[in-house]
Amino acid sequence: MIRLFVGLDLPKEIAEHVYSLRGGLENAKWQEKEKLHLTLYFIGNIPEDKANDVIQELRSIRFPAFNLSLKEIGYFAIGEIPHHLWVGVEQDDTLKELNKKVENTLKKAGIKNTDKYKFVPHVTLAKLNGTDINETFKYISANNLFHTKPFLVDHFSLFQSIAKENGEGKYYQIIEQFPLSLI
Repeated sequence: MIRLFVGLDLPKEIAEHVYSLRGGLENAKWQEKEKLHLTLYFIGNIPEDKANDVIQELRSIRFPAFNLSLKEIGYFAIGEIPHHLWVGVEQDDTLKELNKKVENTLKKAGIKNTDKYKFVPHVTLAKLNGTDINETFKYISANNLFHTKPFLVDHFSLFQSIAKENGEGKYYQIIEQFPLSLI
């Protein structure tokens, strides 16, 4: 079995800008710079031989390239307990359209959406473990004017999530990139 997801890797300059947000919040496990990405569609664990079907279907996607900006800080919570801190995406329906196109295409490869949550485009900054909600609000308030310059999204990628040999975490490897058309 391999664990896969479809996403956008960030241009180096944008990743550096996002990475600069690290720090200033207790009990936060900050995302490594190399792992900063925006998930378009989580596939999950599938048999290795099924990965070729996924790749073939993703190669069939035709979609125009577009510009995207990241902005604002937010969090996901269970009740009143925050568990992930993230950077959002400037409102752009194009990204949601690409997500839907990927989802519909993957259905042809027999991949069903098992995610119970609505697609909320974001880049995860940190996993929060017991972080005080008031401290989370202070961090967000202090950083909520964050905004990147627009960047060109001219491809999306199929990522594999691989456990590190030492058992401490995982890393992401791009299996293949799929170009978006420049008009």
